[in-house]
Amino acid sequence: MTLAILPLLRLLGSNRNGAIVAFGGTIIVKTSGADMDHVDIVDAVYQAAVRSELWPDTLCAIVDYVGAVAGNIVYQAPDGRGSFLIPGRMREDLNALYLQHYTGNPYARAFEKVRPGEIAVGNKLIDAKAVRHSAFYADICEPQNIFNQLFLPHASLHERGGIGGVALFLSRQQDEHAAEAAARLERLSPHMARAIDLSFQVNRIASAPELPQRLIDAIADAAVLIDSRGAVLLLNAAAETLLKQADGIFLSRSERPSLAAHISKTSTRLANAIRKALLIADGEDTRFDGALSISRPSGLPPYLVMITPLAPTAVSIWDAVDSGARVLIHIVDPEAKTRRQAQQLQHIFGLTEAETRVAALVGSGMNLPEIARVLGISSNTVKTHTGRCFGKTGARHSSAMSENDIPPRVTPPVFPDRLRNDGWWLTEAGWPRETASEGSPINMLIVIEKRHLPEEHQWTQPTAANRAVPAWASVSSTPC
Repeated sequence: MTLAILPLLRLLGSNRNGAIVAFGGTIIVKTSGADMDHVDIVDAVYQAAVRSELWPDTLCAIVDYVGAVAGNIVYQAPDGRGSFLIPGRMREDLNALYLQHYTGNPYARAFEKVRPGEIAVGNKLIDAKAVRHSAFYADICEPQNIFNQLFLPHASLHERGGIGGVALFLSRQQDEHAAEAAARLERLSPHMARAIDLSFQVNRIASAPELPQRLIDAIADAAVLIDSRGAVLLLNAAAETLLKQADGIFLSRSERPSLAAHISKTSTRLANAIRKALLIADGEDTRFDGALSISRPSGLPPYLVMITPLAPTAVSIWDAVDSGARVLIHIVDPEAKTRRQAQQLQHIFGLTEAETRVAALVGSGMNLPEIARVLGISSNTVKTHTGRCFGKTGARHSSAMSENDIPPRVTPPVFPDRLRNDGWWLTEAGWPRETASEGSPINMLIVIEKRHLPEEHQWTQPTAANRAVPAWASVSSTPC
């Protein structure tokens, strides 16, 4: 039977021996496989291919048709991760026990050498008498009346060191007719191979619409997917939180929700950038600058918005799979980024809350007196926390940290992001200057000891007067 005539069977129903009956769009597979002929079984196999929830019942029908007590579709990954077992008339508790402890049993090791498409009779490949005295036989086989196994390896499962395919289990009585059972399974083998591959493809396509959401959820910063009409398609949790704050950028209330900015000129720039990105996503060759800043009424550092066109799909049918996403928008909040970096610093080096606040403010470019004023503590306390930070991070104490020394200079953002032999940096931060253009951040790597740093690689440190301090670093419920 070919896939081409399956729609006809679904329409008319296949009532031969009462095997498959269709009522509207509902298909009922009766599992009395002993009463089903080859055509009925093949039809059931392809029904399971497109509706994976039918596989357990279909396996039960195959078990009866072949003359076995149970069966499964199994995949055993080399490292155990990704292994699965679809049972047909098998004990659920023993399936879990098998995957946990017995995937390396003698049958499985013997079946690794069988080529896909061949039918293997287990007891011909192993020392069956020895196996019957093993814990595997006592825990898995004997409770399920399994005396022998037939195995049909599947090509896409039986590779990269793993083992997978269709296994049917025979009782001692059924083993007397193992040759007939193997012959019936061999007749089904090409259909089983095609149906398993088709089942994988159907499940992959069915789960594909969830993939974009999983991908943007993995992004720490706010991420937004835009469809071909410029409307918002998907948001991750960070984007939902950021847009609800409506601090400079928000979600417009319209029939097709879209991104907008509070400042009209910025909103126009954002809309034009998205429009150009959509043109590029459609294959047009146009000049495109995919980054802009958005000022915030709260006075906090501006958002950095990065707009990325997504490559056009090669085949139009996959438009249904990728949910029509055409542009990815990444919204970076510099303050939130600095907060995460401080938290990471605290977690990696075991800093206290007080030490973390001091380290973050050092990383923002402040000297010791400025930090003392912001936190409302003495310079001696700041020195103590700074010294502990040096001790925990393994950095060398430097005279540049002294309140009487010239404040440390900072390197441009193009400077290598690594520990220098002639200096040490804590973190990256972005703060607005009063004299800077709207929304332009100052990215800084703080170099504490800089005696060998070339002058052309140095910037003058911003003063406290034109540098903002994040609220999370300057306000605390616990004393330093």
